[in-house]
Amino acid sequence: MKWNLFFIISIFLVIKLAAQHDSYEENLFAEYENKCKIFNKKRELDSTAIYLEKINKLLITHKDSSKFYRRDLIEGSLLIGKSEYHNAMQKLLKASQFFELQQDSTNYFLSKYKIAVCNYYVNRRELAKSGMLEILANPKYITNQMATNALVNVGVVDLEFGILNKEKALVKKAIPSFKKAIAFNQKHKEYSLLASNYSLLAECNIQLKQYSKAIVLLDSAIYYAKKDANSAQNGFALIKKANAYTAKKDYKNALLFVEEAINIYRDANDLPTLLYAFIEKKRLLVAMNNYKEANGVADSIYSLSLKNYDQRFADGITEMETKYKTADKERKILEQRADIAEKVLLIQKKNYQIYGIISLGILLSALVYLLYNQQKLKNKQLVKENKLKITLREIETQNKLQEQRLRISRDLHDNIGTQLSFIISTIDNLKFLTKESNPDLKNKLTHISTFTRATIHQLRDTIWAMNHNEISLEDFQTRILSFIEKAKVSNDNIDISLNVKVKDPIAFTSIKGISLFRVIQEAVNNALKYANAKQIEIHIKQKDNQFLLSIHDNGKGFNKDAVIEGNGLENMRLRVEELGGNFELTSKLNLGTTIQVTCEKEMLNSI
Repeated sequence: MKWNLFFIISIFLVIKLAAQHDSYEENLFAEYENKCKIFNKKRELDSTAIYLEKINKLLITHKDSSKFYRRDLIEGSLLIGKSEYHNAMQKLLKASQFFELQQDSTNYFLSKYKIAVCNYYVNRRELAKSGMLEILANPKYITNQMATNALVNVGVVDLEFGILNKEKALVKKAIPSFKKAIAFNQKHKEYSLLASNYSLLAECNIQLKQYSKAIVLLDSAIYYAKKDANSAQNGFALIKKANAYTAKKDYKNALLFVEEAINIYRDANDLPTLLYAFIEKKRLLVAMNNYKEANGVADSIYSLSLKNYDQRFADGITEMETKYKTADKERKILEQRADIAEKVLLIQKKNYQIYGIISLGILLSALVYLLYNQQKLKNKQLVKENKLKITLREIETQNKLQEQRLRISRDLHDNIGTQLSFIISTIDNLKFLTKESNPDLKNKLTHISTFTRATIHQLRDTIWAMNHNEISLEDFQTRILSFIEKAKVSNDNIDISLNVKVKDPIAFTSIKGISLFRVIQEAVNNALKYANAKQIEIHIKQKDNQFLLSIHDNGKGFNKDAVIEGNGLENMRLRVEELGGNFELTSKLNLGTTIQVTCEKEMLNSI
């Protein structure tokens, strides 16, 4: 009896240790898999290869076929990054067929996505686009991030065909895809993807000859690339910025940006993108009529070699796909037969053993269930502890950021504010000392004093925003009312009203709150300065999940088709677009002007 009890306890311990080991290996595999995805996204191929090797070592004693093919998906992405497209397609096609047979739709469409990417890099753009559209047609099997990336890739193909065929309609068709991706990736803080999205949107503007707007978008791309330490996206944005400056014939700045991109790609040892940078440098030198230095770049041989290289692999991949499709039916039949035979043997084995182990099986099942629940509770507790640690780190980071904001705002108030006040005081003294002097001098001093006071007001608005980690609608409304009172003091004949109808609480980040406030300031100042308005109405509303802001004046209005928008209107438009919102301006002669701003509520309190 004692020996039987000892035997049972030993079996339980072995099962428990095996379960713990399997759980540990599963978590370790998931961790390595995630590391590979992160490094591959940043084109840090050496780091990706290191963690792929860790996965290979982990799978030496593993029997789960699914993990082997998940490994192949990672290796396929790595081979694409190394421009080994033939080998990449082999891995991805095998993985795709395995997951299709296993009816693992999630990994099947992930492999289809990577195959479409590989097709793109071997210049099979139409196949790449059709693959991405197939993925978008199956949303329940893919993540929101993959859907967004597929949408971007469809936009990229449209953009490239638009450039190649000089069709502006295709270029414009790509723009909504990139804007949707920007909104999604801003919400999820995917900075590398944001850098790519902004660069592609900027390329659309370059093709539409909107160079200044493109440069602003590329500055955002460079910002997000540096924020995520993504040298590949940083270099890509710099080259696009050089293209914009080249189009503006500012060759000096364009050459600086190209050289900076070349240095980045050279340091990263990224050969394909380095060749691309040299090609762009040659084009720039040709535009500058510097043919001697352009010939020294000698990129034509590289580009021709790459083109032949891609075509060769495209032919090989086509042959490979045909081979797999031809053999697919036979392989499926053999696998089904093997599966049936294995099931028959398993049933026979169970029939031989069932009476001898039924009692022990029930007991083991009960104990395994208890052990499983215990391990499950431990895992849940571990997840909760990790979430708590992450939350505490985020709170600590937010506190440090708040301390820095407060320090900067104190410095602005104590240093710059004091200096501006001293300038006003000095100007007033000069006005008093020169009261009998030239009237033009007095007018200039008055103008400087007024401008300095306005600067102090703007500085106070900025300090107000910086002192708030989050701006409530009530604070925002109070700030607008304060501005309205100041505007009324400067013009006795103006009637300015504010109407707020919002049923749900709304909060803004400090940056987005001050941006909306600047739009209101600019609109009111324009109405006073240029429109000779007597009445201005500011409305803040909520419609479903949308935040609506409108500023209407009864001024003299203007014909939009006959007037070129100045910096003020352009700045308002850019501020709203950076919020992820929509900016509309309507104006009619003698009927006034209306500015309408529409934003998703969730975009106002996201970084």
